Amino acid sequence: MRATPFYSIPFRGQPRTEAPRDRRSFVELCGRLEFEFEVRSAYLYVGSGQLLVRPGPLQEPYWAFARRAGELVIPGTGLKGAVRAVVEAISNSCVPHAAKNERHRLERTPHERCAARQDGRPDAGNRKRRELPPRLCPACRIFGTTGYRGRVHFSDARPIGPVQREIVKIADLWPPEPLDGRKFYRAGDFRPPRHPRPERNHRFVEAVPRGARFVTSLHFENTAPAELSLVLRGLGLDRASDPPGFRAAFAIKIGGAKPRCLGAVAVRPRALFLIPTRGPDLLLALSRGGDPHPVDALLGQWLADRSLLDEEIWKEFLKEAADSAGECPAGMY
Repeated sequence: MRATPFYSIPFRGQPRTEAPRDRRSFVELCGRLEFEFEVRSAYLYVGSGQLLVRPGPLQEPYWAFARRAGELVIPGTGLKGAVRAVVEAISNSCVPHAAKNERHRLERTPHERCAARQDGRPDAGNRKRRELPPRLCPACRIFGTTGYRGRVHFSDARPIGPVQREIVKIADLWPPEPLDGRKFYRAGDFRPPRHPRPERNHRFVEAVPRGARFVTSLHFENTAPAELSLVLRGLGLDRASDPPGFRAAFAIKIGGAKPRCLGAVAVRPRALFLIPTRGPDLLLALSRGGDPHPVDALLGQWLADRSLLDEEIWKEFLKEAADSAGECPAGMY
């Protein structure tokens, strides 16, 4: 068993920045990728921020799973954040968000958020920054940043078939000590607390168990194959050579309670629809949501473009992410 279920990917070199894509013309790929994912950890918990009370003699309060119109959902923004975190690491992009106790470490690296260094001088005035063409790292060009809307978006994930719900007791969550790098959590085996009754430094959460499946869509506009290659890897996929196409490389982590080894899911693409950027079929394709294309072949082609991938970091990340945490700690660590 590992002492802790998290790992760090160190900062290296300097982000490769470029001017963001011009929105006045569409010359790259537009469409959507439908995919499903299956919960591989013992549980998945995506919080709504709502505290409810479970009926019964003890009246235990618990944190509810996210819902829309009464149905369990995983918000697309949560999926986007989880995928973006991986893309930031494997493309050696900036760090747009950092905890207060970690900001001083970023100041010693060139990985401060793009908006703070668009003209190379963090202390320049706002007017000066607006007059200069911004340069953004790969992740900010794909997912967006202050003053620039992203070009990939996720719809809310809906459950496939009936999904069981359980009220699960976990120990309170504490962030790991600041690390010199980007923090991620491994998949591992959830270890429930010894006693099911309420006690200090513990909480109850509403979760779905292993095997639950959800379906969602990735929407992309004016996105280059190299950029989609990063996004697909952020979903836990890699290129397969025999047969040509894609393969599952690791389980991504989404939702809450990751320090307790919750939230590992495996992604499986199901359908791909592309919209032509020009020609007489554009309006027709838009009206029907795009034309269907073979998933394996095109995803394999996009994954073959590694021009935005930091090979050294990807190799290290793949090794760490594919490694199991073993049995997760049940208490503080």
